[in-house]
Amino acid sequence: MNLPKPKIDELMFLPLGGSGEIGMNLNLYGHNGKWLIVDCGVTFGDPIYKSVDVAMPDISSIEDSIDSISGLLLTHAHEDHIGAVHHLWPYLRCPIYATDFAAEVLIRKLKDVGLDKDVKINRIKIDSKINIGPFNIEIIAMSHSIIEPSSALISTEAGNIFHTGDWKIDFNPQLGEGINKKRLKQLSNENIIAMVCDSTNVLVDGTSGSEQDVIKPLTRIIKECKGKVIVSTFASNVTRLNTLSKIAYSLGKSVGLVGQSMWRMVEIAKTCGYLSDLPNFVSERDIKNIDDDKILIICTGSQGEPRGALNRIANGSHRDVSISNGDTVIFSSRVIPGNEVSISEMQNKLSDLGVDIIEASNECLIHVSGHPAKEELSQMYSWVKPKSVIAVHGETRHINTHVKFALEQQVGNALPGRNGSLIQLAPGDPRFIGELDYGRLIVDGNDLITRNSDVLKNRQKMMYNGSVHVVLFLNSDYSLVTEPNVMAVGLAEIIDGDDPEDFIKSFVCDDIKLYYKSKKLDKNYIEESMTLALKRSIKVQYMKKPLLKLEINILN
Repeated sequence: MNLPKPKIDELMFLPLGGSGEIGMNLNLYGHNGKWLIVDCGVTFGDPIYKSVDVAMPDISSIEDSIDSISGLLLTHAHEDHIGAVHHLWPYLRCPIYATDFAAEVLIRKLKDVGLDKDVKINRIKIDSKINIGPFNIEIIAMSHSIIEPSSALISTEAGNIFHTGDWKIDFNPQLGEGINKKRLKQLSNENIIAMVCDSTNVLVDGTSGSEQDVIKPLTRIIKECKGKVIVSTFASNVTRLNTLSKIAYSLGKSVGLVGQSMWRMVEIAKTCGYLSDLPNFVSERDIKNIDDDKILIICTGSQGEPRGALNRIANGSHRDVSISNGDTVIFSSRVIPGNEVSISEMQNKLSDLGVDIIEASNECLIHVSGHPAKEELSQMYSWVKPKSVIAVHGETRHINTHVKFALEQQVGNALPGRNGSLIQLAPGDPRFIGELDYGRLIVDGNDLITRNSDVLKNRQKMMYNGSVHVVLFLNSDYSLVTEPNVMAVGLAEIIDGDDPEDFIKSFVCDDIKLYYKSKKLDKNYIEESMTLALKRSIKVQYMKKPLLKLEINILN
């Protein structure tokens, strides 16, 4: 179905990304003929296509309704909420609304693609009110693992919605504003017909913990470490960087930063008025000039990214920072699903060097999540008292568990958000009313392509089965002019004299004889017939299904 035009008494919700998966969040609210987009993010990698680095929601189902989009509201600056804007804005071409920190992050992305002068970013303040088309929006302070996280109270003539964004309950976030408990409790009097809520940590009992909770454990560990100490964390977690820096200074250590993205985030944070009370950080090139026990190194690459700073240090390929036996690496971060193998491989390399590795656990609280556990979800229900909960932001198991949990906590109604599923929030109880196409767009060089593109399928096939290209030059009677040109890449090893290219040449030379002096068959038929025959032969001989191209050229 196409994106509908809601009536004045209708309020609709449509997730196109982030519901049924971790990452690439994109949600739409519809009312009175207009639509509001909330967040526009990316995800990294792909469970099937290993060549994919970055993916984002496919917006083809709303492209014919671009004129009805009033604006794009960004709740915070994490990549899964903001990272697709510079890719998709040329198709959306709508006003953007963001807090200062998110705006500064976005501006740099837009500059990278030459859009900084084309895109209008309306800067908004936490605890302010704005109007975007028929949507009256109040920006409410939340707590999360990044500066300036916000939620949105979306008020319309058809009803009021509370969109939580990413959040946790932390009254001592150490940097920036904490969650606005007072205002959130007041929402119970504002007839919230639905709370669209983060589901990421619904499988976790208790609470996610406060940033304040990691200070003592990190201080003790860093103080006890001998040799060089490297702490790896997310570049966007400026709050953690602030915490680590103050710990280092309290122990008489300087702080060095490693990783371009971390330096960029620090520069943005300072532009927005944060980190002003910290001394200057030591540059990467100057780290080697300071004694190991006098410096704490904070670096990116906690997820084992091949080009990440920590992996390059582990490989011995970093230009300025090295690590050796007796040094310590502290992972003040969580494992993002899908990165387990790359992190393990990196940690094994560090272990081979004799490096001590310290990770977060219940007994070693050196990281806290930015998402609400069950106790926090229950607390938010009691504050806001929504009539319904729409569970989003998580894999299917998270979302379904969240629906069940909300109902157990006496919320009147709960529905799972599903990518492409259109939910009518008003009038009446929330319910599914239709399905729109959804999917993933892949960044492929300078292009955006769909996930079902033949380019990806062929690349995947070549990755596991190799490729074969055969070129034949024939006379008009279909006899060979010269021996076939064969290129077989990644098909099979040459074992005991069995060269795949020789095998293919021999097969083709024999097979083409079937068509000698044939007057009933044309070139296209012969190409198709020989291609099928060659595929069967290769499968029998090598148990492979390569990407195969057979081309016939007739010489008159």
